[in-house]
Amino acid sequence: MLVTALFMLMLILVGCASPTQPTVATETVDVLDYVIGDPALWPRHGEPNHHQHQNLEPNRVCWTKYTLGWSYECWRWDDYQMYHDVDHAIDGRRWEYYRFTDGRWLPRHLVSGTVWTLDVATNRIRWVDAECQAQPDRDFPYKLRAWLEPAVATGGDLGVRDVLVLEYEPYDSRNPQMEHPERFYFAKGAGWYRWTGADGSGVTFNRVGGVARTPTPLCARDFQASFRRSSRTPLEVEEIEYRFAALAPYLTN
Repeated sequence: MLVTALFMLMLILVGCASPTQPTVATETVDVLDYVIGDPALWPRHGEPNHHQHQNLEPNRVCWTKYTLGWSYECWRWDDYQMYHDVDHAIDGRRWEYYRFTDGRWLPRHLVSGTVWTLDVATNRIRWVDAECQAQPDRDFPYKLRAWLEPAVATGGDLGVRDVLVLEYEPYDSRNPQMEHPERFYFAKGAGWYRWTGADGSGVTFNRVGGVARTPTPLCARDFQASFRRSSRTPLEVEEIEYRFAALAPYLTN
């Protein structure tokens, strides 16, 4: 009887045990597979009237914007990290640019199904004005998040692809919460194709075609300088640039 009772107790305990949880498959990916796009898919354009081109260098990528050589943003990388290098495409502030003292931007590798985060609390910003005069460094902490999204309909000529999403938001040290981040979207094999701003604005550049521009050197002036020296007003210059960008998909190099 004792043996039978013990056997029955064991059956009860086994029956009450929790079922084995299914294993969730994860994958470690190199972010360069997302950030860097196939050169055959560049330059690109999209809505609202945005134009962008990818320029590759050793361990560095730059994107020229609005078909303007002096309007660009560059990131660089090593074996462990991707860094924000320079932003030379500041809306409404022609020829100005800034750099970060820290600049950490993305890890080189992400794990699917997880959210990567980083608080760059000690970063400072180095701003250079339109006359190429460096301004005093100032505190500029920012936070980052990144994750992968599978099988996203990216639209245009890019189709359905896995996507890397990067969130970025500078913050005041008195209020370090992420409330209104910018988002960068990268399609696997196609690169950067969408951006949304903290104010709800955004651009998408997922249609192949347009004008390929290479970045000008820092503090250099390209053909736009001739507009500056002419009798045209700043508003007239902006109108010329707008019309040129609108025609860009129909022009050839």
